[in-house]
Amino acid sequence: MNTVEDSPAVAGIIEVKKKTILIYSPDLNFSFSLSTVFQDRYTVVTTTDPGLLQTFVKHHATDLIIVDAEPSTSMVTHIRRLKRQNVQTPILMLYVYTPKEVEMDGTVRRYVDGVLYKPFDVDTITERVQQLMLKVAAS
Repeated sequence: MNTVEDSPAVAGIIEVKKKTILIYSPDLNFSFSLSTVFQDRYTVVTTTDPGLLQTFVKHHATDLIIVDAEPSTSMVTHIRRLKRQNVQTPILMLYVYTPKEVEMDGTVRRYVDGVLYKPFDVDTITERVQQLMLKVAAS
């Protein structure tokens, strides 16, 4: 049985809205590489300016934020502001773990929904993003 969605005339009109991932990294090449992993399944927006994170989230629907940055007091401040602005949007933080940052690692984990330590493989980040997107869909 054919449905309206099966009709070729309608199929071109109906557009499924992709979920949006906002990626911050000071490394433009890393942002580009990460965006290519997700661009087929999600709308991906990248920035190298941490100040633009809050502005983007304020004006655009965002389903997930990926932050590639070393843990620091200033980055935690950015993340806390993002969470206050939109507590529902999960934040995934990516960085190289070093034993000297144990305390800051604990602080970061209080405000984000997940942490992946570099290096990681594409399958690992893809799985984690899918888990966080399911969390968004369930809320």
